[in-house]
Amino acid sequence: MSTRKLFTIGIALLVFAVIKLILLDIFWQQSAAEQTTCDVRQGCTLPNGAYVKFSGTVSAKTPFSVELRNVAAEVGEVSVSFAMKDMDMGFNRYPLQRSTDGVWQADHIRLPLCVAGRRDYLADINIGGQVFQTAFSAE
Repeated sequence: MSTRKLFTIGIALLVFAVIKLILLDIFWQQSAAEQTTCDVRQGCTLPNGAYVKFSGTVSAKTPFSVELRNVAAEVGEVSVSFAMKDMDMGFNRYPLQRSTDGVWQADHIRLPLCVAGRRDYLADINIGGQVFQTAFSAE
């Protein structure tokens, strides 16, 4: 291959990488979670008016349920995922399903296990692309 073709391919790959990074940055800014203080064990109202509650023993060792109320049927995807500050917890998103009474729910949720023994989790609650993040402690 000639030097000119290699140079053209290199420039094209560089332009592609820059465009991809710009798009990722735009997507990341749009998907940033709104921080909120919420006692998910007792139940609380999120800034958009949705009511969230975790039921059962909220622990990495036992399954529990998540319930959302006051969420329109047309929102699209509703899910919850869990993380820890400064620690990758892997992919663990749980979709919530809407029941006939309008309650969005997911059962048999398990927190990702932290090998360091930490119990300080962050819940990312995604309601139609709007993400609310709240901190809580597991048992």
